Amino acid sequence: MSGEQYLKQSSQLGNLSRPQVAILDFGSQYSHLIARRVREMNVYCELYSCLVSAEELGSHELTAIILSGGPNSVYEEGAPHVSEGVWKVVKERKIPVLGICYGMQELAHVFGGEVAPGQKREYGKAEVHRIEGCDSCLFKGLPEKFQMWMSHGDKLLRVPDGFKKVAGTSNAD
Repeated sequence: MSGEQYLKQSSQLGNLSRPQVAILDFGSQYSHLIARRVREMNVYCELYSCLVSAEELGSHELTAIILSGGPNSVYEEGAPHVSEGVWKVVKERKIPVLGICYGMQELAHVFGGEVAPGQKREYGKAEVHRIEGCDSCLFKGLPEKFQMWMSHGDKLLRVPDGFKKVAGTSNAD
């Protein structure tokens, strides 16, 4: 067996029907950590460029998509955005999407929310608090307030219709 055949067999790169979480990377310094944490929960995932084509992404059996953070602002000229084709795949297959930092801002930008510069940049430890009455399964087993590492300058001013705010920080409430 050649090295290429072995790699394809052992990694299942040719198995397009294997269910997976797709992580779309917008340049975050934490994309690989996100993937590792997903895999630690025994969930298969793959890391893709945020500019992945709808054809490539759509050829896989997607169970969810995570949009990573990144250094840009969604309103900057040349900022990366998910293609309309990928959003079409998401809608047709009803794939759940989790946006983290820039990824959340991308969701808001695309679906009619409003993103703007925060009062100050957040970098380092920040206290995240759940919105009162939040029962999102994302927070199962976590306290009402907890520390998290933040690195961003923008914040979400208005949640798009059909979306629900579940948490915030003092700077990005």
